[in-house]
Amino acid sequence: MSAVRVRVLMPRLLRNPAFWYAVSLTVAALVEDKISTDHLRRLMDWCSTNLANIRPGGHPVEAFVASAFIPQESAGVWPFFALSLFSVVAALGARRTVFLLAGVHIGVSMVTEGLVWWRIHHGTLPESEAHMWDTGPSYLVVTALTVAIATARPLWLRVVWAVCLAGATPSLLEGIDHADYTAIGHVLSFSIGIIAVLRTRRAHSAVDLEVVPEPVTVPATPQ
Repeated sequence: MSAVRVRVLMPRLLRNPAFWYAVSLTVAALVEDKISTDHLRRLMDWCSTNLANIRPGGHPVEAFVASAFIPQESAGVWPFFALSLFSVVAALGARRTVFLLAGVHIGVSMVTEGLVWWRIHHGTLPESEAHMWDTGPSYLVVTALTVAIATARPLWLRVVWAVCLAGATPSLLEGIDHADYTAIGHVLSFSIGIIAVLRTRRAHSAVDLEVVPEPVTVPATPQ
């Protein structure tokens, strides 16, 4: 790649939120690998979006933000999966991508923790579940992969993201037969991705209909 092309592409790359998110997850993976087990445990305790942290007396804002950048397991895989956000940004635009994926991360986390609260309240989960680790980018990345599978360019990228999502699915859905709240969250994230794809295609279809040119009438040439 020539120096001129690098100078042209670099500003666009630096303005893309997908780039910064992938970099952030890479840094987080390196930090998790280097710090001690005790410090890692404290980090997970603090950034988890569990009931103890997101209650009014906890630190909900910090937990929701930090948890999107701190994988709970397989930290080295998530930066690669996060590259699917480039396809989402290309399809939806940077602002819509940020709003969509931030909304998925926060909304799905609130729904799953609501399920935890409900089950604790009705005695089907122990009180200790309010302090269980619940951190990582998986909810938003599942949505991103789903959108990328349907919209990525070139087409071979769709195959890459489909293979990634298919390979991760057994782990993502682990415990679904026992109504595991994390697995339910991943199903919700996938569903939101499907809805986002359908809405985007509908919007593009409407735009295409609006720009269809009217037939040009050529006046008859007088004889």
